[in-house]
Amino acid sequence: MFALFLILNDISKLDDIHEVFYQEEIGATTIDSQGMGKVLLDHNINIPMLDNVRKLIDGRKPYSKMIISIIKEREKLDDVVGKVREELDYFNEPGVGFMFVMPVIEVYGSNADDLK
Repeated sequence: MFALFLILNDISKLDDIHEVFYQEEIGATTIDSQGMGKVLLDHNINIPMLDNVRKLIDGRKPYSKMIISIIKEREKLDDVVGKVREELDYFNEPGVGFMFVMPVIEVYGSNADDLK
C-alpha cells in the first residue's frame, strides 16, 4: 500500500487532477494548504532565496491544495502517477507543485477493509 501526496500550487488544474482519480476509481482527499515560502513572505521576512519565490507567488492565489490518496496496488499507483504527471506536463517548472509517495504499513477507518 502507498500514500500519494500531491501539493498542487496551480489550482486551475484541480478539477483535471480530480478527474484522474475518478477515472482510476481511486479515492482522494483534498485539503487547503499554504507553503512556508508564502508564510515568510506574508511576514516580510527578508531571505535572499525568497526573492525568486516572491516572483512565483505574486499574482497567484495564496493557497495551494494538498491531495492525499491511499493506493493498494503498485500498478495502480504507477498509472495514477503517470496520468498526474501527464496532466501537469509543466510539472518541473518552479511553483507548480510537487508529488511524493510513501509506503503505508497499516490503515484504519471506515474504508480500511477495501484497502487490505
